Amino acid sequence: MTTTPEKLLEIGIKKRNREIIDSWSSLAEDFSEGMFSDGEQYRLWVKNRLRTQDKNKNQLTSITENFKESIEINKDGSQSSNKLIKMSIEDSKDVNYLLKAHGYNPDLWELISARSNIWNSYSKKDGIMQLYASKISVKPKKDKLSIESIRSMFKEMSDNYIRPTHNPIRYSKNGMMLEVSIADIHLGKLAWQGDSNDTYNWEIARERFFHIINDVLTRTQAYKFEKILFCWSNDFFHYDGLTKTTTGGTPQDTDLKFAQMYKIGTNMLVEAVDILSQFAPVETFYVGANHDKLTSYVATEHLAAWYRNDPNVTVDTDPKIRKYVEFGKCLIQFSHGHAEGKRIGEVMPVEAREAWGRTIYHEVHAGHFHSEKTVTKDNGVIVRYLNSPTGTDTWHFESAYIGALKVGQAFIWDKELGLLDAIYTTVE
Repeated sequence: MTTTPEKLLEIGIKKRNREIIDSWSSLAEDFSEGMFSDGEQYRLWVKNRLRTQDKNKNQLTSITENFKESIEINKDGSQSSNKLIKMSIEDSKDVNYLLKAHGYNPDLWELISARSNIWNSYSKKDGIMQLYASKISVKPKKDKLSIESIRSMFKEMSDNYIRPTHNPIRYSKNGMMLEVSIADIHLGKLAWQGDSNDTYNWEIARERFFHIINDVLTRTQAYKFEKILFCWSNDFFHYDGLTKTTTGGTPQDTDLKFAQMYKIGTNMLVEAVDILSQFAPVETFYVGANHDKLTSYVATEHLAAWYRNDPNVTVDTDPKIRKYVEFGKCLIQFSHGHAEGKRIGEVMPVEAREAWGRTIYHEVHAGHFHSEKTVTKDNGVIVRYLNSPTGTDTWHFESAYIGALKVGQAFIWDKELGLLDAIYTTVE
């Protein structure tokens, strides 16, 4: 059997360490297969190999010690990380592996670029190792929620929430329709008296939200409703995603981390639907707005999953930003009002052509401007921009968008007679 150079070196090291009593000459004769003419040549060969290895080890150790790991945080929120990482070529192509190796959660960060260079290193424990000098650039993920975090929140809520048992007590098959529209609550907004002349936080938002609902239900005790229309998705959340900006990327002042805002918000919505559905079957839906287009949509899906087996609650998860509700001779368009401009009252006959032909009373209910304004279009459509119960933040104060009443609104609809009454709930 042929003895390899590695085996010859191993035997020579044992001889130097006095683990073998045989002479160098006998070892060369027995194992070198003519590679060495005598024992002295074998001994010198082992000595030189070990000297070369020690030199390489010292060089590798010096290289490793001189490598400087670094993290850079850039003005735009992106970061760069430079580390020595033990990995394979396949690992160097795996985005999630690289993010985790550099200490970034793949649910929260996305990879912009990556570069890996092979380094060799030495340690007494592992000997000579092949490492990679890995440099990556990352940025926070926008407009994306962690599926695991949403699943965890949903399960926690499902395990702990005590759901009231009820049958609607003001329901009538041929009754009227109650529309509860709470526009622009902006859960998560932070306003400070010192620089905005107002105080607002998530606790105030929650208090106002339920005050409006309870006030409306109290003031409509004389009515029996066929259904309650619950419109909440008009900037219900103050920002959209992990970077605390609107959907379009504008930074916002907030008193809540994203997971807190989402958890508190979905709990508020479930509680609100449970309250309303004690009086009549509830229909709710998604309206795309400029502060929380994604987060409100995910919250709508959350409601749909929560009430999937409840015959008294209907949740429309259609992702289109405008919705139409037909009730007898009434057709109502729900929009946030930030995108359509002057066209907001002109799309109804096109988008809801058949319902338009069946109905007489046509209205658009929108938010966005935080103050009430009514416009009648040439085609007879009434556009109502609704008040908001939210606080005044620094940007609105400095821009002089002040003075609007903090009000929630609700409407009572009759199938034959159209809009019968509007209810205003002043929260301040």
